[in-house]
Amino acid sequence: MNKLLREYQIGDPVDSVCMLTSLTIKQTRQQKPFLKLEFGDSSGRVAGVMWEGFDEEVTRIAPGEILRIQGKMEEWEGQAQVSVKSLARPAPGEYDPAQLLPASEKDVESMLAELDDIILSVSYSPLRHLLSSIFGDSDFREAFAKAPAAKRWHQPYLGGLLEHTLNVYSHAVALAGRYPQVESDLVKAGALVHDIGKTVEYQWENFFETSTQGRLLGHLVIGVEILGSWIGRQKNFPEEAGWHLKHIILSHHGHFEFGSPVLPRTLEALIVHFADDLDAKMSGVLRIYEREQEDPGLWTSYIKLMEREFYKGPVFSLKLRENKNQSKTEKKTAPEVKGHQQEQFLFPGEDQ
Repeated sequence: MNKLLREYQIGDPVDSVCMLTSLTIKQTRQQKPFLKLEFGDSSGRVAGVMWEGFDEEVTRIAPGEILRIQGKMEEWEGQAQVSVKSLARPAPGEYDPAQLLPASEKDVESMLAELDDIILSVSYSPLRHLLSSIFGDSDFREAFAKAPAAKRWHQPYLGGLLEHTLNVYSHAVALAGRYPQVESDLVKAGALVHDIGKTVEYQWENFFETSTQGRLLGHLVIGVEILGSWIGRQKNFPEEAGWHLKHIILSHHGHFEFGSPVLPRTLEALIVHFADDLDAKMSGVLRIYEREQEDPGLWTSYIKLMEREFYKGPVFSLKLRENKNQSKTEKKTAPEVKGHQQEQFLFPGEDQ
């Protein structure tokens, strides 16, 4: 079986079939050409460099090509990098196509069933019918189930957009439940449609890249266009409800500098923004946290987008955990002794 790129350790010889995701011709200080590369497979992306042994034909290989690469895994500026010795196109049957693109570990059909149940839970019929039309359309449903949530940061894999949307919905509904002033059906609908533009912004035939339309418009504008098209197909859809849904899409990045043309100006838009931000950050950090869990040390590598490292060691010592479990047991089983206060083993931060 083809070994995945992120399964190699620093110093290992590399011999894998993967997808070329980028190729750039650079020059050393001595004006000698070399190739700066990037490869991807179901484990993620890894940088590469090829100092020599390539010709003009190699420099014309387009991103999206499947290649067999041989070389050595090295470290450059704290990150893994393949020092490539040779590139070749693999023979038919030499690799499993399923290993070329990362995919959600969650079952897509189960996630789609969850999505359908959520739509049925929307009480306001115009919103429910709109959502049923959008997510019931076979072409849109297929694209929504396959699209990544991002290219690199959070849920960058097939099914990632669907997984992210369900997470955002869960966070948003939990937040909305604390505030009776919030229109919960609008929060539900807004959470489901906030990123629908990513079905067009990204393409996943040649790994995960931004489409031309995505580069020119971005998924917020595309999402409003998709929503407007579906609203136009509904009979007597309330105009004001359409404004509010479009506002959630346009404002869900929360800040002008992060791409939102308007700031959240409704309670529902504010909730969807925070729910989206929470899942993007948690999912992004968790990918790195889990990938580096077996690496030595108590901290992750520096995460540029978050401008910090994250602690990955055990939060509490084994002894404190044992005290916590013992305290729980005693609370449940110890008989009440009149006239005496029972001794309690308290966990740090537990109310006394």
